[in-house]
Amino acid sequence: MTTSLIIPAFNEEEAIGLVIEEYYPFVDEIIVVDDGSKDKTYEIASHYQDAKVHVFQHTQNQGKVGALLTGVRKSTGEIIVFTDADCTYPARYIPVFLSELNRGADLVLGVRNIEAHNIPLFNRIGNAVFSTMATYISGKYISDGQTGYRAFRKEMMDELLVSAKSLEFETKMTVRAAKLGYVISEVPIEYRERVGTSKLHPIRDGYRMFRALLSIAWHETSPLAKMISVPGLFLLFAGIGFGLISVQERLLNYYLIHEYYPLISVFLMLFGIQLTSIGLIIDYLSKKMDRIEERIRQSFIKKE
Repeated sequence: MTTSLIIPAFNEEEAIGLVIEEYYPFVDEIIVVDDGSKDKTYEIASHYQDAKVHVFQHTQNQGKVGALLTGVRKSTGEIIVFTDADCTYPARYIPVFLSELNRGADLVLGVRNIEAHNIPLFNRIGNAVFSTMATYISGKYISDGQTGYRAFRKEMMDELLVSAKSLEFETKMTVRAAKLGYVISEVPIEYRERVGTSKLHPIRDGYRMFRALLSIAWHETSPLAKMISVPGLFLLFAGIGFGLISVQERLLNYYLIHEYYPLISVFLMLFGIQLTSIGLIIDYLSKKMDRIEERIRQSFIKKE
């Protein structure tokens, strides 16, 4: 199987040449998409053009997702690998990714070693929160749903395509794959300090990821699961409401006017969490069974 590497680049003149050189021996095709850079990213990348390296340019910035989609459309490989243009992801893990795909994985994620020296504290907290949310929503453990280093078969792109503008794309794509029952494999990788200036905006991008997770949770959940989970969410928020009233009474009056509100609050929250969890588990299992049934059907078709 041939492998195409997609590198979206925006103002990455310091790193783009290093990234192309590092990945060159590991893939069959390299697609660099300059997303309207104001520096010399396009010129530097163009110096590397040959039979393997192809460089395309957006006249205006379309965002990371637009650059990735352009790269996928221009690619010819059967396997697609996404990476960043900032030297954070080592190329040496490509053979491991391909091995995982050959063993039956549908989506391979490069799980970063998140430490103080390579990711700021605020970003580390955000990554942990959003990975936990992705795990809860998808029903499958996801330790790093935000990683930009991933591999999958090109034929899956239509199903994994999600509506996104920026860095929330990776999170939504990962959760969608899990919700659809695809096999997700995680490969621990080294995560290096980036070359150049970071374009991550923690507050703005964090809000987009949170909104994206809620969107994918609603649109990718079956009607049956919604019937169970939605009442659970109402109970959960009702429990929070009773709890807030109790806290307010304690702070303002130094005693509880409604003595049973704390107990009611705990009961409603626990019952709401359990009900919502049951709905999500049912949804995960039903999607997983659909995927298994589809694979069995495909195996029979190949035998015939």
